[in-house]
Amino acid sequence: MPRFTIGLAFLLLPILLIQPARGDIDPATVQRAIDRGITYLRSSQNTRGGWNEYGGQSCGLSALCTLSLMNAGVSREDPAIAKAMKYLRSFEPNETYSASLQTLVYCHLGSASDLPRIRRNVQFLLDTQSDESAGQARSGGWSYGQRIGSGDPSNSQFALLALGAAKDRGIEIDSKAFELALDYWKSRQRTNGGWGYGRSQPVTGSMTCAGVASIIISRGGVSGASSKIVGDQIRCCGMDTEPHDPVEAGLTWLGNRFSVDVNPGGSPTTFYYYLYALERVGRLSGRRFIGGHDWYREGAEQLLAQHDQFQGFWSGAAPMENNRDIATSFALLFLSKGKRQVVAGQLQYPSPQKGEWRSHPEGLKMLVRQVERDWGRDLTWQTIVGQSPDGQVVSVEDLLQTPVLIIRGQNALPFSEALIEHLGIYIEQGGTILFEADGGDGCGDASAFEASVRKLCSQWFEGASLDRLPPSHPVWFAEREVAPNSIPLISKDFWVYGVQACCRTAVFYVPNSLSCRWELSDNLIGRNDVPNKVRGQIDLAVRIGENVIAYATGRELKDKLEKRNILDAGNLQEPTRGTIQIAMLSLGAGGEEARRAIPNVAALIRQQVKIDIIAGKEPVGLDASSLSRLPILWMHGRTEFQLSETQRDELREFLRNQGMIFATSVCGNDAFTKSFRREMKAILPNAPLQRMEANHPALTNAYGGFDITTVTIRNPTDRGSSQVVGTRTAPPEIEFSIVDNMAGVFFSPLDVSCALESQNSVQCPGYPTSDAAKIVANMILFGLNQ
Repeated sequence: MPRFTIGLAFLLLPILLIQPARGDIDPATVQRAIDRGITYLRSSQNTRGGWNEYGGQSCGLSALCTLSLMNAGVSREDPAIAKAMKYLRSFEPNETYSASLQTLVYCHLGSASDLPRIRRNVQFLLDTQSDESAGQARSGGWSYGQRIGSGDPSNSQFALLALGAAKDRGIEIDSKAFELALDYWKSRQRTNGGWGYGRSQPVTGSMTCAGVASIIISRGGVSGASSKIVGDQIRCCGMDTEPHDPVEAGLTWLGNRFSVDVNPGGSPTTFYYYLYALERVGRLSGRRFIGGHDWYREGAEQLLAQHDQFQGFWSGAAPMENNRDIATSFALLFLSKGKRQVVAGQLQYPSPQKGEWRSHPEGLKMLVRQVERDWGRDLTWQTIVGQSPDGQVVSVEDLLQTPVLIIRGQNALPFSEALIEHLGIYIEQGGTILFEADGGDGCGDASAFEASVRKLCSQWFEGASLDRLPPSHPVWFAEREVAPNSIPLISKDFWVYGVQACCRTAVFYVPNSLSCRWELSDNLIGRNDVPNKVRGQIDLAVRIGENVIAYATGRELKDKLEKRNILDAGNLQEPTRGTIQIAMLSLGAGGEEARRAIPNVAALIRQQVKIDIIAGKEPVGLDASSLSRLPILWMHGRTEFQLSETQRDELREFLRNQGMIFATSVCGNDAFTKSFRREMKAILPNAPLQRMEANHPALTNAYGGFDITTVTIRNPTDRGSSQVVGTRTAPPEIEFSIVDNMAGVFFSPLDVSCALESQNSVQCPGYPTSDAAKIVANMILFGLNQ
């Protein structure tokens, strides 16, 4: 009598897919609103290529509309953009708003032919920056276009946005302009941390956002803030730090009064203007949360609620925002720029040395800009509050919002056990951590920090250690090649260390600060006075940073609103009547490295299809007593193996009694593949493994599973290819054997295990996690329903 009869009646019933829960908004919903907003702005564009201008501005409103369309994804080759650019290029504006917005358009477009126009506007803005007013010292602000008075904050923030964008475009701008602007914004900040439009006017959300963003931009234009070049050396520490941080004070004010319903303290006529400013603060500061609020999600929900879905516009209060072109442009800028994909983040944690976690605040921002240029995509970064002063610890879901997490410091890391646990789960779920020590380069000894990192690694990875990564590791070439003779440029002892965890390196460590050098990376553009030694250090640091990101992500990023799924096998349960058990065969072929793959796939199958399937607690041996009540056997490994004749007999008997085998080569290992094929040929000489064709019913949803006739297949690429992993779509590579007229053996020579062990294993030829789980589910459903 066949061993496997448990649950057969249940399995013969139709299997229903469980519909995932839906939140209020998702990426597709937001994109539909963006698309409708684009359609509206296209319809309101006039025959000249512009939009009906706002009073007193030569081309400001048209520049705003063009900027919003480009940020919303309209191609530069699109006829609407081509017409708008022809219109904008016909102006040489002498108003701050128009010149600033026009400059932002030119910088976003990135056409070399616009560089003279950018320089012209930059010079206009520098010439009109207020430097004296009625006996006062230099003020550093801007007014509407003339050097009159001390300027106003609204004009001043747009002027700084333009200067910052021009600087990022490679235009050299005297740092004095940013120093003056920094003084301007600091002098106008109120004691409660906020800003108002005038010194006697109330503090508002829009002006506080303007103040926070402007200080961040100004700091980025002032050299030597936290790292600087001294001769032919880079100095990473020892610079003066501010006892009071105006950015943190401004963020605190915003957090305490956070709203996406109104402009806090301000007029209803500036609501959309406020939301655009709020997006700028969130993006420039790298904060996903402001005052505990997910500012993008809440703002997007509000905008979608106010959207005219039929005509596609947004409209606000008179006299300004009842102009649909203005309100729609601000709404599109919020929705499109705010949803940029997160490529990396930094961990904020409390420590005795204040601000240790952000010792180089501009570093990550500058690295992400380099990644944007090389990938040709708009990206962003985040600050993750790992552990608040009151002891609250970040959730794993929030950690997973960023694929690469940078943790920097000099002293021992004061992490709580809860934070350590969550970081460990983050790694298990596919996250990557880059630890960087603030050691040397004027920073002193960081041995306590390194000791903390090694201790954490020993907790997270049993039996693994933090080791020097070999020159063959992708960290040296995943995105940009690093020449071996350049590695000692940073210091004679510099190297990149890592911990290997199931087919990928999940933790990296560097003994010298990369962020310090990323912060100086704008010196690589258009500067001839930077010593070659320094230039080489900066370039090396940027290359390593980009390589870590490319390796950790494979350039595959999730949308900001996309739910992060956690592979949670849960508590392993005892099998009961009707439960199907799957267990790993103990082969001694390296399968223990991916020991979480089986409980993870069982959990994913339980979530997605109505099968009560659980994973065995321990690997099973190849003997009759171990296999007697087991319906499904999982075989995997990454080394060669060979079975004895007795073990072959046991597997042959297991299959004849309607047992099922699912096998896969961990990380696509050729040695395991050859061994498995050899053993199956010996066990089933009359039932050879055969390739499953694309039209095989096991690849369809005929048995209650999924349509996997086409899946994504990852292929790690060679050195110097500028991308660590390539992808293609094709049917899955599955081989199977027929035993007594039933398919009893399923084998994937491409990796399934590492994809299920970790959601971001890109170093192996195989499948992404979702496709790997579907492949296993379909094979099990097909096998059981025979």
